[in-house]
Amino acid sequence: MNPLVKLAERAREVGQVRVYKKSVERVLSALLKSGDFWEVVDMSDLPVPAASAIVKVLIEEGLAFIDDTEDIRLTQKGMDLVRELGIEPYVDYACGACEGRGIPFYADIEFYREFLQITKDRPKAIRDYDQGSVTPETTVARVLFMDSRGDLRNKDIIVLGAEDDLTGLAVALSRKPRSVLVIDIDKRLIDFDNAIFRELGLDNARAMVWDLRNPFPPEMLGKFDVFVSDPPETLPAFRAFIGRGIATLREEGGVGYFGLTLRDSSVFRWREFQASLTTEFGVAITDIVQDFNDYITWDYHPETRAAEIAPVKRNPKGIWYRSAWYRIEALPGFKRWNEAISDDVFYLDEEGSTT
Repeated sequence: MNPLVKLAERAREVGQVRVYKKSVERVLSALLKSGDFWEVVDMSDLPVPAASAIVKVLIEEGLAFIDDTEDIRLTQKGMDLVRELGIEPYVDYACGACEGRGIPFYADIEFYREFLQITKDRPKAIRDYDQGSVTPETTVARVLFMDSRGDLRNKDIIVLGAEDDLTGLAVALSRKPRSVLVIDIDKRLIDFDNAIFRELGLDNARAMVWDLRNPFPPEMLGKFDVFVSDPPETLPAFRAFIGRGIATLREEGGVGYFGLTLRDSSVFRWREFQASLTTEFGVAITDIVQDFNDYITWDYHPETRAAEIAPVKRNPKGIWYRSAWYRIEALPGFKRWNEAISDDVFYLDEEGSTT
C-alpha cells in the first residue's frame, strides 16, 4: 500500500475527519517549508482538524516531532520518505502587488484611505456570532472586484451576515450602487453602519438587525440585483446565508458573492456546496479566486476548538486563515429558498473549529 494512503487512513481514524492521500502530501510539502503549524494549515489548504490529525499521525509514526520552540520538524525517517516519494517544498507564486487577488486594493487609493479612516473605531470581532474580520485591503478589493464585473454601479445590493468585515459599509462608501441594505445579527455593527450612513449623508444605504435562521418577509424577496455574504461553513448555515441570498435576487442574471474557506470546510464539503448551488438552486459558479480573503486572527482564538486540538499551543503569528471569493450568477429557472432553519448545528461541526 502507498505510504500516503496508509497515513491518510490512520489520520481518518485519529481525527474522525475526511482526508485522503493528497491531504497528507500537502502537509508534508508544507512541513518542508515551515514548522509553524498555522502556516502548515494555510499552505496545505486543510481544515484545522484534518491538518492536526495528519501531524499527530506523522509524529506517532516517527516521521515528525515537535521541537523546543514548538516547531514541527520532520525526522530523518520523515525526510527519507519525502525523498522517496518525490515530494518537494511548498511554493507560492502569488502576485505580491495584488496579494494574489488579481485586484490591487490601491487601484482606488482615495477610496481605500477613506475606508481606513472611517473604520478606525470599528467594533471588534466576537465569538458569539462566529465573527472574524478580513483585512481592510481585502474589503476594498471585494468592492473593486464587484465593480470590475459590472455588479456595483446602479445596482440594488443586499449584504447578508458579513458585516464584521464592513463590506456593506464599503459598498455604500463607493457611492456607486443605487441602494444598499445591510443585515446582520449583531446590533453593534448595525448601529455602527447606520451612524456612518447618517454622518456621510448616504441616504440610499441602511442597516437592520436580522437573524438569518429566520425566513425573510415577502417584501425582501426578489428585490435585489446583487447579494454579498460570508457564511459559516456548516450546511445549515450555508443554506441560510446563500439560499436566502439567492431568494433576494430579482431575476435571472442576478449575482451573488461570498467567501468559502478550506480552513473550516474540506474539498469534500465544497463539493456538497457546489452541487447545491448548481443543481438545487440553479445558479452557475463564474469565479473562484483562491485565498482572496485574508483574515486577521481574532482575539478569542485561544478559546476555540482549533487552538484546543492543534498539536502545538503557540498562537498564530500572522495571516493564516484565508478564504476563496466566489461569484455566482442566477440562471433562468433558478430557485429561491426561504425556509426556517431549526438545526442546532449552525456555526460548528466536525470540520469547523474556529468558533
